Amino acid sequence: MTDKPIIWWVRKDLRLADNPALSEVAASGRPVLPVFFLDEVFDAYGAAPRWRLGLGAEDFSKNLAHLGSRLIFRGGDALRVLKRLVKETGADTVRWGRAYDPDQVARDKAVKAGLVEAGVDAASVAGSLLFEPWTAETKTGGFYRVYTPFWKSVRDHVVAEPDAAPTSLPAPETWPNSDDPADWNLAKDMQRGADIVRAHCHVGEDAAKARLDSFIATKIADYATARDHVAEEIGRASCRERV
Repeated sequence: MTDKPIIWWVRKDLRLADNPALSEVAASGRPVLPVFFLDEVFDAYGAAPRWRLGLGAEDFSKNLAHLGSRLIFRGGDALRVLKRLVKETGADTVRWGRAYDPDQVARDKAVKAGLVEAGVDAASVAGSLLFEPWTAETKTGGFYRVYTPFWKSVRDHVVAEPDAAPTSLPAPETWPNSDDPADWNLAKDMQRGADIVRAHCHVGEDAAKARLDSFIATKIADYATARDHVAEEIGRASCRERV
């Protein structure tokens, strides 16, 4: 058993519950360093997604504070920043939630290779999907292109129960320096739109749970027919759950 910190690379998985990467690092009993990057992939997003994700990260930092932890904000190339944090903190392990889009996959492969080469235990953890895409291939290999055969293939797959949110998160003796996300000025490219849209944005895990509870209580019974009338909800839901 080591007391060296574990770096938890936080990305779009801005939630405490149902988060396997968080569950893994929390269960280790070692100090955990949650880190959120303004890196090359994040910076390539459009103005609105970048701004909303920044809002979500700031909200998530408050939830981590309730666990006795904090979210470290850093900007720069992901591999270089992670190597720097490893050197600063003495961490020897890095974990993150697995991604599947090409840009993130390419970045993550390079990050993992670079960290492993430097002697760091680096790995992604599944948790964004109900099951991994390669477990639902056709009999001849490759992915399904038609929904019905896909559904027949996956409907009997066992879906794991969601992980409960931890009640605390071990903190390191000293915290590394953090950027102030306000200095990133992510609203700049939104121009006047940020002030207009902000009042209608309900970001964060609590807002997403409230939205789900409302859907279950008032919408799910009519879903078979109401799902064809999405325009009724577009105006109110367009900027909501970013968890």
